[in-house]
Amino acid sequence: MNCESIAFLLDSAPPTWSSQEDRHFRLCQALIRQGVRPVLVFAQPLKPNIHARLHASGAEITTINYGKGPRHYHRELRALVNAFSITTAHIVFFDYFSALPWIARLSGIRHVIYEMQNSGEFTATSWKRGLLRLRTKTMTSPLTKVIAISEFVKHQLIKGGLAEGKILVRYLGVDTERFRPDVRSRESWVKDFSLGPDELILSTVSYVRPFKNLHVLIEALERLAKRNVRVRLFVAGDGDMLPALKALSERLGVGGRVSWLGNVPEPRTLLQASDIFLLASVGEAFGLVLTEAMACGVPVVGSRSGSVMEVVEDQRTGLLCPPLDATAFADAIEDLAGDGDRRRHMGAQAMERVHRHFTVEIAVDKTLRIYESLWND
Repeated sequence: MNCESIAFLLDSAPPTWSSQEDRHFRLCQALIRQGVRPVLVFAQPLKPNIHARLHASGAEITTINYGKGPRHYHRELRALVNAFSITTAHIVFFDYFSALPWIARLSGIRHVIYEMQNSGEFTATSWKRGLLRLRTKTMTSPLTKVIAISEFVKHQLIKGGLAEGKILVRYLGVDTERFRPDVRSRESWVKDFSLGPDELILSTVSYVRPFKNLHVLIEALERLAKRNVRVRLFVAGDGDMLPALKALSERLGVGGRVSWLGNVPEPRTLLQASDIFLLASVGEAFGLVLTEAMACGVPVVGSRSGSVMEVVEDQRTGLLCPPLDATAFADAIEDLAGDGDRRRHMGAQAMERVHRHFTVEIAVDKTLRIYESLWND
């Protein structure tokens, strides 16, 4: 494999180090050990600390801004292909309707891999369905393989018109050295936020987007307040919907039970401090934060929707509720709130599940196998 060189085409520069960067870092290290040169291509320059950490993997790092247009990207990528003799491109985060697969192929790259991480459900019907499927086939025909980050995503891609034979499922992974239980974190959050001795910490971490359905959690909180279940919800995340959600919490009389943390660059201590992690998404592609919370020994209450059903084992590592059902969420939270032994047992099983299926090492190993299947063909 020492004649190979691979470019990772990424649509944005990460503002902070996340589990995604953990995977890229270790993947680059593994490639270099096998004699393969990795090149990370971002849309914008990285922050100095992120650049230094990724560069320490041995990868080359450069920028090409897709926002400047397909011609600009093609010209810059072609120069990169010539400079580093790139044979493979792994496209991550870009919309699969973008022209990038065609640009990569026209730049002389032999193997073009697209990784689908977008959430949502394919709901088009009638003539719109036909047009979308035709567009999918046209824009993805240059792709050699497509990595779906869950079985749910795979089925959505097939519905959208992608050939099933091109799709491989490979879950995302979490660094279990970084995300692991730490009782000191809970003690710190209890002290910093003046929580009562019997007050449970609920948490959710996500960009505030419509499909995340954070209003369901606020409505569930109202029901819990009426039942005198003592909980505090910590919301880590930002977005345009935040003011409306804050207003909803005040209107429902639970504003004092919610702590709005905004964007939290490092959510690990919040997850470690949590008694229950919540996710009300519908059509979640994977939910990397689910595995991060589970790796910290935290049980989950989530929607019976999308990939959440693949990550969380209902009644074993958490409880799954009908989507958008605030009463069901409140019932599940109340059940776990009243049974500490059950929470701890679920948390232990959640951690075990992550170690068996969702570690960054497993994700890197499976990704390398995908590359090798192409390079050895």
